[in-house]
Amino acid sequence: MTNLVNQNYKPLAVRKFSWLFLGKVLPVLILILITIIYSRKLSFDEYGKFQSVWMYANIVNVVISFGLSAIILSTPLHFLFSFIKNNRKRLIIFYSVLWGAGLIALFLFAKNFNSSLKFLLIVFIIIQNVAAIIETLLIKQQGEKISFVINSFYSLLFFGWHLYVLGNIYSLSFLIAGICILSALKLLAMILVLPGRELHEGTTIEQKHFLSHWAYLGINDTLGVISKWMDKVFLLYLLTTADFAIFFNGSFEIPLFGLLVSVTGSFLLIEISGNIRLTDKIIKLFKESFNMLSSIAFPLFFFLFFLREELFSLAFKDKYSASLPIFVISIFILPLRINNYSVILQCFSQGKKILWGSMLDIAIALALMLSLYPAMGTKGVALAVVTATYCQVLFYLWHSAKMLHTSIFRIVPLQKLALKFLILLLLYIGLSFILSGMELKLKLAIGFIFTITAIISGMMQYRKFFLVKNNIKSLNDQPGNVAL
Repeated sequence: MTNLVNQNYKPLAVRKFSWLFLGKVLPVLILILITIIYSRKLSFDEYGKFQSVWMYANIVNVVISFGLSAIILSTPLHFLFSFIKNNRKRLIIFYSVLWGAGLIALFLFAKNFNSSLKFLLIVFIIIQNVAAIIETLLIKQQGEKISFVINSFYSLLFFGWHLYVLGNIYSLSFLIAGICILSALKLLAMILVLPGRELHEGTTIEQKHFLSHWAYLGINDTLGVISKWMDKVFLLYLLTTADFAIFFNGSFEIPLFGLLVSVTGSFLLIEISGNIRLTDKIIKLFKESFNMLSSIAFPLFFFLFFLREELFSLAFKDKYSASLPIFVISIFILPLRINNYSVILQCFSQGKKILWGSMLDIAIALALMLSLYPAMGTKGVALAVVTATYCQVLFYLWHSAKMLHTSIFRIVPLQKLALKFLILLLLYIGLSFILSGMELKLKLAIGFIFTITAIISGMMQYRKFFLVKNNIKSLNDQPGNVAL
């Protein structure tokens, strides 16, 4: 029976995460296309205002939701509904205060918007927040496929509406008003397909422990979004809208990398939590994630680094050449996007250490911004973010190794990663010499084909990642597994 369960679980897990991944890929591609098209068509001032809308929306959405989506995904629904029912008064008061404070702060302090645009943005945030909760409930109840279908339609309509507004008389208020309508239709569709829920009695609710768990998730989500957007918020109030637009495009991180880390992290959470007492197995899983994701991130990093001028020239028609110095610094975060560094701490319920890591990231970034900006300008802000991210990663790796009673050198395949990085560096240096003197589009085409070939070649070595349970099954019978 156990073998049958494992055989059934494997394709089920792969299918589930495939739908989740596909459901996130299309919006990411649409976002990239909109960024390129709007960068080319709008003035610096208009584009800066356009991007600041999404910056505010992302920050306020995460703050006022305060970990609710994460709680839904990580908690049995019958337990969660019972807990909410028993604590509805304090939860209603808390979230009412949070929503009121967040939305009022947005209305009072959002820069470069008139009152009508602020009101539309608040309406959009409210609709998006409710839709995110409904979508999370849908996914929790095995509705990832229908979620993918609805999100795909929404993404295409979202893209089409952006093109329509841009092709006619552009108005940011008109754009946001239409997006509010599309988001409301998406919300309605999610509600219509959401399965009915049943409350099961008899669940023992450890109120104090669960509230602290909820608080940790909410605080971590809030700190995470602050860390992600802190450099842009810092500069939005120091720069003109046009200069902010230049910094934004230079510091824009392709969302694909975060998506890969997020999906892989979800897989690792399931696998590690199911083998929490097997140290060697956890280390094997963690190291395999490094090996797999580095096969994607490293070639893309070198492609973006060595062909940055050609990419900016083609994508933005040389309009954002001033963003290149920021871009060169910012992309040095990409080599880190090869694992979810907090996943081991999550599995061992080390919420405090994860929280400390987030606070460390923000503190270092803010201190460096204040000291580097006067000397280096916006390049100093970009360097501050990169440096703080490396420090946070080291913090998480150090404490993850301590949890497993081992060293960083055992949980991270440093030699393999360094060798892979060096080989790719030499290959791309050689490629850059070959491409010198060629026409721009030909350079990009050859570089793109070379990068895809490098990724496929690397992935072929680690295609067994999602079958890793079977590959390392023999570890159960080997010595060295430490019961924690």
